[in-house]
Amino acid sequence: MRHINKLLAAAAILLGSSIAASAEDASCTVRIIVSGPAGGTPDIIARLAADQLSAGLGRPVIIENRPGGRAAITSVQAVKAAEPNGCTLLAANASLFSIGPWAYKKAPFDPVNDFTPVIVTATSPNVLVVNSTVPARTLAELAALIKANPQKFNYGSGGVGTPMHLYGTLLKGHAGGEATHIPFRGSAASVIGLMANEIQYLFEQIPAVISHVEPGTLRALAVAGPTRSSALPDVPTLTEAGIQGDAVSWFGLVAPRGTPPAVIEKYSELIRAGIKQKEVAEKLTRLGADTIGTTPAETEAFMQRQLKAWEPLVKAADVVIE
Repeated sequence: MRHINKLLAAAAILLGSSIAASAEDASCTVRIIVSGPAGGTPDIIARLAADQLSAGLGRPVIIENRPGGRAAITSVQAVKAAEPNGCTLLAANASLFSIGPWAYKKAPFDPVNDFTPVIVTATSPNVLVVNSTVPARTLAELAALIKANPQKFNYGSGGVGTPMHLYGTLLKGHAGGEATHIPFRGSAASVIGLMANEIQYLFEQIPAVISHVEPGTLRALAVAGPTRSSALPDVPTLTEAGIQGDAVSWFGLVAPRGTPPAVIEKYSELIRAGIKQKEVAEKLTRLGADTIGTTPAETEAFMQRQLKAWEPLVKAADVVIE
């Protein structure tokens, strides 16, 4: 029996080594699945992480964008079903892992048991922006316009159950008026809709709108975060403007549950070191995002805290995703 146990132990070690080796093998192209189109904040930050991982591994890391109405579900299911060998990662974010578990009528995944956290790359507060034709220059002025003009204001989002949707609904409730939610297929499309005046206001992550705010195409009224953003220092927070709402949008990576710990640690270490380089961190700052760079253990704790932080916002907005 002792001899058999030794053989089983040796086999387990060899199996673990072969799984880990597959991620180290140059034939393994690491793929990061992003549940949305190119150009949105999740895509921008995932590509920065991919660049750092690629540089550390010495081989390409591919971004696979999955736009469309069921992108969140198909993306999560694809990574959940992937071999846990380090070759497939998911670009995780607040929409999927902090809001989704509360919003789905029947959640298609378990954020704790189906995935292994790798890293939180960055956080980015949502910023309330309006089309430049809207005559509001403060959140209070916008709230008054919404209340005085029922059903004449549309607000957008990158999809039902996203942070942008929840914050837009929160503002509508604060205003005490009626406004119509228009969900788009991703952040980039919602920003285009705002510039075309198809919608009049939008909460969006700063990286997706800052290039339109600076020249004045869009006007920023408030930042949904605990402090003002260094990218928009003159824009007050929601709290300063009279609305409590400090849950953050965050972006990172997770792997299928069962991916070898050595692979998870290596990926996290490579990305963490890369994004903390001065030029990369400064790029994130210019985009309006804050560099985080957590260890896998810190990532797990962070995700659990954010899951709790978003629960009251989801319930207040009464969002249910079928």
